[in-house]
Amino acid sequence: MSSTLPRLAAVCALGFATTLAAATGCHPDEATEAAQTAASPAPPRDAITRTTEVGPVKAAIKLWPAKPTILDPIYLRIEIDAPSGVTVDPQFQQTGEHLGRFHVPAEVHDTARKPDGGLHYEQTYTLDAMASGRQRIPPLRFVMVDGRAATPADARKPQEILTEEIPFEIAAAAGDAANAQLHPALGEIDPDVGGISWLTLLGIVSGLAVLGSGTVLAVRALLARHRVALQRSAYDEAVTQLRALEDQGAPDAAAADAWFVALSAIVRRYLEQRYDIRAPELTTEEFLQVATMRPELTGEHRALLSSFLERCDRVKFAGYRPDSDESLATLKAARGFVEDTRLREPIAVAVARPAGHGKAA
Repeated sequence: MSSTLPRLAAVCALGFATTLAAATGCHPDEATEAAQTAASPAPPRDAITRTTEVGPVKAAIKLWPAKPTILDPIYLRIEIDAPSGVTVDPQFQQTGEHLGRFHVPAEVHDTARKPDGGLHYEQTYTLDAMASGRQRIPPLRFVMVDGRAATPADARKPQEILTEEIPFEIAAAAGDAANAQLHPALGEIDPDVGGISWLTLLGIVSGLAVLGSGTVLAVRALLARHRVALQRSAYDEAVTQLRALEDQGAPDAAAADAWFVALSAIVRRYLEQRYDIRAPELTTEEFLQVATMRPELTGEHRALLSSFLERCDRVKFAGYRPDSDESLATLKAARGFVEDTRLREPIAVAVARPAGHGKAA
């Protein structure tokens, strides 16, 4: 009987782990891998480093090892320093997501206040490479707002900052490592279960499976309601921000850059929340490719979005200065795009509201 209890406990634990993994929509191995997030090592001296400075904000990206193989863990650290009065939205990736072509199985982040009152943001990713050969870390995007008292009012607008791309080489696994022999077995496993028959154990596992399936359905329903609520709030937030931008009036030549940065940021944030797109590090061209792949967008919507983002980029990067009518027409086009692609009320009610709730007005 003493050998039976550990086996029974192991079977129950396995059933619980499987149920938990199914509820979160991932494989049990992936759930275990995500739960084992630990602090990453400090970057070595030969780490690949890229530094970007825009105004008072300094961002440094460090990648190591500098010459990894396909079997090595790859680490990427982002360090952002901002003085007191300057806010930064780094939009860090989360565990289980992707950074370019790399999977992110673990991440560690920290924010510390410096002696002068400024903030130091730090995020370290553990990256899994999908293939060897030439690879790159794409530019990462974050938004800075300089709210210091000495800053002119027209310069206190959100400013988009892109870090430098990091190209590097991943070597294939060495032949001796790829052909290495596995460790020998630790020992034989006793096939005798003991006093409890396999039929009893099967009944216990089946009961756990039934209980787990009910939990899975409940969790998925809650996740669906939360997802729909987030998509609906994306519309409300975008409309509110567009209305506030419209109330400011058309920008003059000096304020056009910040005005169009804020306008494009509103539309990008709306698309990320509306269609569950997590791509803050993508450039406008890469973001446009991802967004237009959504089957919900019609050809007219894709063309409108492409024209809108290209116009914003002309102002931000090419020095183009539109007149007041063109600026307000661009804002009107953004508002029309948000209205056309919003989550419609009947769909939201069918998925998000519990049974028996009153009909929508």
